[in-house]
Amino acid sequence: MKRTNDQPLKDVLARLVRREGMRQPLLEVRIREIWHQDMGDYINRYTRFLRLKGGVLEIGITSSGLRDELHYSKTKITSFLNERLGEEVIQDVVIRS
Repeated sequence: MKRTNDQPLKDVLARLVRREGMRQPLLEVRIREIWHQDMGDYINRYTRFLRLKGGVLEIGITSSGLRDELHYSKTKITSFLNERLGEEVIQDVVIRS
């Protein structure tokens, strides 16, 4: 008996994630992982991920000097994270104290 509805597992899982409302939480987990792996100990020590809402990534920070540096690097951070995610998820980064 020949199957006629073969689909790649990646496509099936993507539809399931969208349908069940799991996309947003999974994106947030992936962003946290990328941030902690790639930003380095110094930045991780003074930052915390707050949330991703409507394409805006909110990051909390406890160092005013680092806040200014990250504020001027928002475009770079956005491009880097979107590249690592493999899709254009983040349109803006907001740095909160």
